[in-house]
Amino acid sequence: MNNDAVDLAKSICEEFCNTTLIDPENGSILLYIPKKYYSAICYRLINLDFIEIFKYKQKKYYVCLFQILTDLNEDIEVWDDEDDDDIEF
Repeated sequence: MNNDAVDLAKSICEEFCNTTLIDPENGSILLYIPKKYYSAICYRLINLDFIEIFKYKQKKYYVCLFQILTDLNEDIEVWDDEDDDDIEF
C-alpha cells in the first residue's frame, strides 16, 4: 500500500473536514465534509488512487468513506470450477 498517498490524503482532509478518521493499515479514510468542499476533496483523493465506498448526505455535510486502491492481484483467490464429482451424460 502507498503510505505516502495516505499521509498526503490525511493532510488534505484534515485541512478542510470537520472530522477525519484514518485507518492507515487498510488505507481508508472516513470524512465529515462540508458540502462546499466535497467536490474539491473528492477530486484530489481520486487523483491519489482513492475510491469512494460510501456517501451519506446530511443538511450541510457529507459523511464519506474512501478506500485506497491496492494491487488487485494480492487479494484475488482463483477457484477451480472443475468438480471431480460431475457426471458426464
